[in-house]
Amino acid sequence: MCSPRGDGIVHGMTTTNTHITARERNEAVWNQAAAALYAGRIDEYVAYWQPDGRYEVAYPIGNMPAAVEGHHAIEQLFRAFGSAATSIAVHDVRFHQTDDPDVAFVEERMVTELRDGGRYENRLLLRATFRDGLIAELFEYYGERAHADMLGRLGLA
Repeated sequence: MCSPRGDGIVHGMTTTNTHITARERNEAVWNQAAAALYAGRIDEYVAYWQPDGRYEVAYPIGNMPAAVEGHHAIEQLFRAFGSAATSIAVHDVRFHQTDDPDVAFVEERMVTELRDGGRYENRLLLRATFRDGLIAELFEYYGERAHADMLGRLGLA
C-alpha cells in the first residue's frame, strides 16, 4: 500500500492491519489443500493440516463420526471418501475471511461422481480455523438429506 506525501513522491507504507495478509495466506492454503483433496492426493492434503487438526461435522450421519482429530484420522476419513468417487469438483466457491486472522468461512457446491454410477451434489459451508499457516480445524455444515443419501449408497448409513 502506498501513500502520497507532501513532496509529491509516493513512498512505500507498511500497515499493522494483517486482515489482507491473513486472507491471502488462508485462501492460498485453502485452495492448495482443496486442489490436492479433489485430485485424490490425500497425503498432500493432510500436509496442509496441523498434526492435531480437527475435522467436525454439524450433522453426523450413520457410522460417520461427529469429529476426527489428528493426521491419521483425517487421512483415513478423506481417503475413504475419495475412494468412493471417480471425480470431485467444486463450484461457486466463496472464501470469507473474518476479522479474526485465523478464521474464515468457505461456501461451495460439491459435485461428486461416485464409483457406483451415482452422483453426490451438495452445498457446503465450512468454518476454517488456521494456525501458523496450516488448517487447524474445519467445522462443516452440509445439506443433511443429500449427505445421508450418499452415505446410504455407500452402505455407511
